[in-house]
Amino acid sequence: MHACQRRHAGLLIDALRKAWQDRGLWVLCQYGITQRPDADLLIPQIDLTHTPPEYVKYIYSYTNVANRNVVDISKRRISKHLLCGDEGYPGPVIVKTDNNFGGLPECTRNKLWHLLLSRFLERMVPLAEFAFRQHLAWRKVLRKYLIYNSLAEVPPCIFKNQALVVERFLPEREGARYFTRHYLFLGNRTRSIRVAGTSPILKSSNTVLVDEGFPVPDEVVRLRKQMGLDYGKIDYTIHDGQVVILDVNRTPGAPAIAARTVGDLADGIWSLLQNKKR
Repeated sequence: MHACQRRHAGLLIDALRKAWQDRGLWVLCQYGITQRPDADLLIPQIDLTHTPPEYVKYIYSYTNVANRNVVDISKRRISKHLLCGDEGYPGPVIVKTDNNFGGLPECTRNKLWHLLLSRFLERMVPLAEFAFRQHLAWRKVLRKYLIYNSLAEVPPCIFKNQALVVERFLPEREGARYFTRHYLFLGNRTRSIRVAGTSPILKSSNTVLVDEGFPVPDEVVRLRKQMGLDYGKIDYTIHDGQVVILDVNRTPGAPAIAARTVGDLADGIWSLLQNKKR
């Protein structure tokens, strides 16, 4: 029922799989594309920003596929707040990788030589930056996203680095706390939650759940429909009443509140199974 690009612990799909089996569904986990078993529904779990061409071909060999046309979830694809460097924008900005998860999955690609190359670059790039005074000019991977007080503070060479993007920093904030909203969905079942933390960069490790079950803004739902997302997660904030899309994830991890999330989403599988062409 779902195919994975590589084995990856801690994905929400793993918890959902157990729930589907409890409902009497037969679930097959296949790693890679060397085989093509029959399936009423394929749910690809490709932990990359861009779907490799060989996987696109494999996906299109099935008639019923979740996220069939979702092949690019890069920042340049989803963000409406990117800057080129000449806008004169006065507010704070954040430097991110165009690829998700700091660019690390694309850099490694599950191959030893890519892993060795990434480790080599981690050592050599800082030396090159120091020698040539070109901060972040050659970075393909960021361990953390960087926030600058203004566009003028961003090193000009960053705008020439296609692996990086500069975006308006538009957080949702109340006092000392920052917030991120998560819209999770599987077919016709959804869940909305809001988490909070004291750091401007919020991760699952430094946040707590504060709200759930609130309406999802039309703009977020519209993005889901435009991209053809059947399963996944959209992260966003509401900054001064404005919806700010942060990230699209088609392989969401299993959050600390996974039990409730699985309960809300699992039955969405029936709406996807109904899409099978007969």
